[in-house]
Amino acid sequence: MTGSFTPRVDLVPERVHALVVGVETYEVSPQWDLPGAGRDAVRFADWLTGTAGVPLANVRLLLSPPARAAEGLSELPYAIRDATRENVCTVMFDELPHCEGDLLWIYWAGHGYIDTGDRLLLPCQNATANLTRHFNLGSALHWWRSAAIKRGKFPFQVAITDACRIDAAAQPGLNFGTGDSYGGKKSDPDRRQFVLYASRRGEVAGNMDERGAGQFTDKLLQRLAGVGLAEAVWNLDGIARQVVADFAQDREAGLAWQHPEFTHERGWDGLPIFGQSWTDPAQRNQAPCLDQQAWNELGDLLRDLQLPPFTYDAYRWAFEISGCVPPVTRALPSTDLVGIARDLDRRQGGTGRMALALPFVRHLARTSCDPAWAGKANTWVDATAARTGTDPVPPAPGPPTEKPTLHLRLVVDPQDDALYWARLWIHRAEGAFESVWESQRAITLREVRDQMAQEINAMTTGVDRAQRGFARIEFDVPYALLDEEFERWKLPIGRPGRPPRELGHHYEVVLRCLDERVGVAADSWRRKWDWFKAHGGQNSQAMRRLGDEDINATLDLVLTKDASPVCVIAEVSDTRVADTIDAILDAGMPIAVWPRARTQPSTDGNAVTHVDDVWALPKNVRDGRIAAQRRPLALLWDDPDRIPDNRFAVVAYGAQEGTTEA
Repeated sequence: MTGSFTPRVDLVPERVHALVVGVETYEVSPQWDLPGAGRDAVRFADWLTGTAGVPLANVRLLLSPPARAAEGLSELPYAIRDATRENVCTVMFDELPHCEGDLLWIYWAGHGYIDTGDRLLLPCQNATANLTRHFNLGSALHWWRSAAIKRGKFPFQVAITDACRIDAAAQPGLNFGTGDSYGGKKSDPDRRQFVLYASRRGEVAGNMDERGAGQFTDKLLQRLAGVGLAEAVWNLDGIARQVVADFAQDREAGLAWQHPEFTHERGWDGLPIFGQSWTDPAQRNQAPCLDQQAWNELGDLLRDLQLPPFTYDAYRWAFEISGCVPPVTRALPSTDLVGIARDLDRRQGGTGRMALALPFVRHLARTSCDPAWAGKANTWVDATAARTGTDPVPPAPGPPTEKPTLHLRLVVDPQDDALYWARLWIHRAEGAFESVWESQRAITLREVRDQMAQEINAMTTGVDRAQRGFARIEFDVPYALLDEEFERWKLPIGRPGRPPRELGHHYEVVLRCLDERVGVAADSWRRKWDWFKAHGGQNSQAMRRLGDEDINATLDLVLTKDASPVCVIAEVSDTRVADTIDAILDAGMPIAVWPRARTQPSTDGNAVTHVDDVWALPKNVRDGRIAAQRRPLALLWDDPDRIPDNRFAVVAYGAQEGTTEA
């Protein structure tokens, strides 16, 4: 970012609001003490209210109690509150959203961990040995960028953290709990977020105990000294690069180890940029771009191609293999392949010499179902790299390995709706379906369960375990059986003489309803699944949450309008479940979660409270069943590319079924 950018608004200090937190003591243990975190927060608040000119009343300062009393901090002019989780959430989700402002600042000094979704978890003052109470910055930033905030409010947002980014899962004795999402709707494209971290993933952030200061905050405030509000904000990526350069010098001298990072998916002006790979704007042209010949050839290669499966994976891999950090928003920048390639070419690459479009095309070739096209694509990558003198592009990873799956298909007997024709298949990673068993007459659900238990025991014993073991069971059932709790079926599949085991505790149990995939609903079903494969499950548009207030006569039309969302998380009451299921099926939604009928009072909500990646839903729902912390859930997971047998598929599309086909 350069000083030539003219912002859409003139920043007025009175329209700037901030949450500033410093946590240096925790209820967990005195060993968690972090001397200087409180003073760092005060120093940052002083810059905001001093040089930047932000009114005192606009700065919410939260400190752990010992920090407030130390060295005269109790005499500060701020209205200081304890740095508890409750106070942080009150400020973030109750107070600040009701303020009128253009810029939101968040500053946090304290301990930090990251979860499996790369979100920063910041323990609060009242974190204890039993429960690591914390603030999920990543989820909060998603909420603040979404339409949950009134349009026009806080279009510019900055988050700065002087905290470690250690893997939370690898830390014994910590319990961050579950249900860590703050919600949030579809992202508002007019909002811009800048996030500056003191360290990269897996690193500890240095603290200078003898000076009572964080090493990162100290260098940042040195760069902010004397810098006014507008210059600090509009040139924040330049200031961040200076801090990165300062640490690079200190690492060479053996005085530091951390690598500050920042993410700014698009600049304040909306143009794509890339951040922390560069310590000096003069280095921006180090990474090569495609020449005109490459563009001419690439245009011919990509012409008329729709977004194929794993397009987002290819886009993200281009950053990773080039030594770059991907954009903070997990979404494709365009709806066509040439547009995506142009976005990559406009971004800055890493410290190596590799145009980002080259690994993108390499990955597309690796996952393509057209060998002839893949050969042409690989030839273009190699020829372009050789001609332009860029680094060679390594082989791309293939599609993710599929887990073996057991499929059960149930068809209602035309003569007796209490009986069913049944068939079992196994689908392995190689992509082939193998028939396991089929009924020779119409049978009851009790008989289906008995037969399933026999087949599971056979598959998980002896040599068959290696040949036909599976991790998921897919129940393809008629509409009337969607309320059957297959995940709670108790089968004798454990040790001899032991009580029966619930299927949902040992397998990912999902529902399918191919009988309902007909007409325009079938078209929408396939269109949405194609979008899901191309864009991935972490895209903010992939999922939509529904409450009772969303269930109405036109919901299916709203869901059908676009290819996304592909997944519905229904947090609805018992009386709205049936209408919700109808809307889901009418809209052709391939994935959905809804609550089973309430069997006992629940204080943990109706449905899934946090979803990082739609692809991980089957595992997440199973984990919730094991933890027994939530109301039982039904999970619809209907993949149109995985129909076990054509004879049964014909039934699904409305043909008359006969008993010989069942």
